[in-house]
Amino acid sequence: MDGSARVRYIGAGGGVRERADRTASQRDTLSVRVADTEADVFDALAEGRVDCVVSEHDPGTLDGIDLLSRVRDVDPAVPFVLFTANGSESVAGAAVDAGVTNYVPRAGDSPYADLADACQSAVDQYLAERDVAMLNDLARNVYERITDAFFAVDRDWNFTYVNDEAEELLDVRAEDVIEENIWDEFEEAVGSTFYTEFHRAIATQEAVTFTERYDPLGEHFQVRAFPSENGLSVHFHAIDPESDSADGAHLIELTNVLAYDLLDSIERAQASLNDVREGDREAIDDVAAALDRMDDLVTHSITLAANPD
Repeated sequence: MDGSARVRYIGAGGGVRERADRTASQRDTLSVRVADTEADVFDALAEGRVDCVVSEHDPGTLDGIDLLSRVRDVDPAVPFVLFTANGSESVAGAAVDAGVTNYVPRAGDSPYADLADACQSAVDQYLAERDVAMLNDLARNVYERITDAFFAVDRDWNFTYVNDEAEELLDVRAEDVIEENIWDEFEEAVGSTFYTEFHRAIATQEAVTFTERYDPLGEHFQVRAFPSENGLSVHFHAIDPESDSADGAHLIELTNVLAYDLLDSIERAQASLNDVREGDREAIDDVAAALDRMDDLVTHSITLAANPD
């Protein structure tokens, strides 16, 4: 985010541009442009050129609540602030019912400062939520592209994610084990190397690597587990303990490490965006750093894929 929130202001009667300029003057992080017609608002929405809509409300000239209802049909999430000269409980109630983000009366002591604050707060939360959704999609894509079996558990040892390969190797369905405790689902693993090493990873916050047989499944597994503040990410695959072949093992290891680092960067960006949502704008720098790290990881993985040796 470049710090400039794109606000489209639509008003009724004379002095609209002056009121829009007075709003923009309250914060240098707002870029306020006047929409001459309602069609201009919808054009901006369609082209992705607006982070917040501000509409005045004058039933005789501009019905801001009706405009809000139609905007919500097009975009249920974009911030919409109603700025009205003749506020009333009935108008406020109708605006809330229509999905208004904020309602600012022009009759206050500092209406333009209040309006600017409402716009900035709404935009910060909107962009943070949008970026969190983007990062969640990215995380899901990373999870699904991991060729090894992979699952994640939280600090309470409850499954939070199981990919397709893990479902097959563990003989489970993700929908049956998500939010269930790993040690309840795999009781035979309690006290085993799996149990000891996973707990050691969480306790030390250091990755662990080991090979172990799990008798109930009749398989030997090579496992690498990566801890975080939120739990544990586990990558594993079945191996033949009698085979000395290590073809592709280095690439599997590198893939695991890159995937872990990328997911960790995503988690850090998500946490920072949550801070932005709560009003800590300095957290934007942390988001930028995490995104730069993701870019470096993607570039590095492309280089590895092109030069596997």
